[in-house]
Amino acid sequence: MAKVGRPRALDELKRREVCALVSTGFGIAEAAEYIGCTARTVRREALRNEAFHESLRKAEIAGQLDALGTLRKAAGTEWRAAAWLLERTNPERFARRDTKTLKIEEVDDLITQLVEMVAEEIDDPDVQQRVYQRLLAATQQLTQESFAADHPRRDPKRARRMLGG
Repeated sequence: MAKVGRPRALDELKRREVCALVSTGFGIAEAAEYIGCTARTVRREALRNEAFHESLRKAEIAGQLDALGTLRKAAGTEWRAAAWLLERTNPERFARRDTKTLKIEEVDDLITQLVEMVAEEIDDPDVQQRVYQRLLAATQQLTQESFAADHPRRDPKRARRMLGG
């Protein structure tokens, strides 16, 4: 017996329309608004429907290819376009650094120095170990948050595993 329930908010036609809009440069939120739903609905459908997820992923890449091609062409004759492209594609090497931020390696060095200073001041090995463990946990949390912010994922299989599905 077939499952009976509420029909999906995004039928095949709407899914194709979302992908078409995204491939022309629309964001997911704008494409969703255009077809009359929310970005959350589109993302939820992408998590449930692997074929739609793949089509949406390809549409996002296609939407970037035209702009990237235009930028690469301009970089051949315009130094600002070349500089912009380098800054965005290899920020570690070419982007301007905000003097108020630290690289993760600098944070690691700072924490190592802090741990060494604390170890010199605390005589009790148990207290040293507890302080070290707390600093290590804080560093790992910062590293995970920083990585997550810089590398968002929308892989439906990964999302299902994280949600226990």
